[in-house]
Amino acid sequence: MQGAAVLLFTRGGPIYGDTKMAGNTRGKLKEQFEGVHRNFEWCKSHLERSLVLIKEHRPHLSDSIKQLADAIATLDELAMNIYEKL
Repeated sequence: MQGAAVLLFTRGGPIYGDTKMAGNTRGKLKEQFEGVHRNFEWCKSHLERSLVLIKEHRPHLSDSIKQLADAIATLDELAMNIYEKL
């Protein structure tokens, strides 16, 4: 299969292709993606508060804030998918 990724499973977890990631590197990467997830959670929290604050003053911006929250949720999902593959 030309150009296809090969997924192998070992005691240490999945191996993609012919390379195995050192446990220390894998742990550090997982830590970074946990940080990305926490940052996205903060973003969502701030946007929820912003919706409450802006509701009375500039309600036309609510849709934009909701769209931003949806985009952040999508990015968070992508980051968590990467995390699961590490």
